[in-house]
Amino acid sequence: MASRFQQRFAELDKPDDATDEDEIWSLIRFSLVTLRVLLFVAIIVISEIMESYFIYNLSMAIWSLVIGIPLFVLISMGIILGDRFMQHEQTASAASAVLRPIQERL
Repeated sequence: MASRFQQRFAELDKPDDATDEDEIWSLIRFSLVTLRVLLFVAIIVISEIMESYFIYNLSMAIWSLVIGIPLFVLISMGIILGDRFMQHEQTASAASAVLRPIQERL
């Protein structure tokens, strides 16, 4: 048991290979995911509580759906596109490396 704890602490001392761009994207992604969850909860709360209030002959429940669902989709698309962009950056750097530098010429 003690050796597992020592091993885990030793792994914490090892530096990770994450670049600044990866760390920045992870913070942005975390904030977008949190915002998406809060938006989902807000849509439900507003649609349940403010059903009797009307703006332009539509209840606030309808307005929360009209505004909230496209925002939810846009935030989700931002997360997906950001993940694809960061994955493309990682594969591009690996693809440009010389894979077999020493080869016998025929």
